[in-house]
Amino acid sequence: MGGFGHTARLFALDLISMILFLVIVLATGNVFLATGVGIAAGLAQLAWQAGRRRAIGMLQWASLGLVVVFGSATLLTHDPRFIMFKPTAINLILGAVMLKPGWMERYVPQAVLEAARPMLRKFGFVWSGLMFLTAALNLVLVFTVDPTTWAKFNLIFPPVSIIGLFLFQNGFMRRRAARAGYVIPKSAA
Repeated sequence: MGGFGHTARLFALDLISMILFLVIVLATGNVFLATGVGIAAGLAQLAWQAGRRRAIGMLQWASLGLVVVFGSATLLTHDPRFIMFKPTAINLILGAVMLKPGWMERYVPQAVLEAARPMLRKFGFVWSGLMFLTAALNLVLVFTVDPTTWAKFNLIFPPVSIIGLFLFQNGFMRRRAARAGYVIPKSAA
């Protein structure tokens, strides 16, 4: 498996504790059970990888750290809003990182980087805006809806908006490159 499929699989594995958490909230409505399972799953996944001497990604460490911090606060205070706040924290951090011009350049084939650089910078800010928008929407939901409605939002809106922006940007950049006479190799897709 290469390209987007490989990246998507790794990304999903990095976020498995959060995905399990959301699915359990939807299935049971029990935020506290979901929090415990999310923490246990994250710890088990790290132990399994460490036992096999596999690299543990930064996103995985960050996801587990946030689950443990916000999850522990949820369990100790019996207030589900702490764990529900986690996506806001993640998206604020990602949005801030994405404000740095050039962060997308490593994902573009060298053959088209010079021509793509100005658009990549613009799209970098669009990605940052999406992260800040998602953080704001999540924050509003934390204080206005029940955990089940919140979980539905987080299972639908973030992945759909990310995939949608990815596909739009990919198509836009490919059309722009084709008009400029660049040929993007299939292996770079």
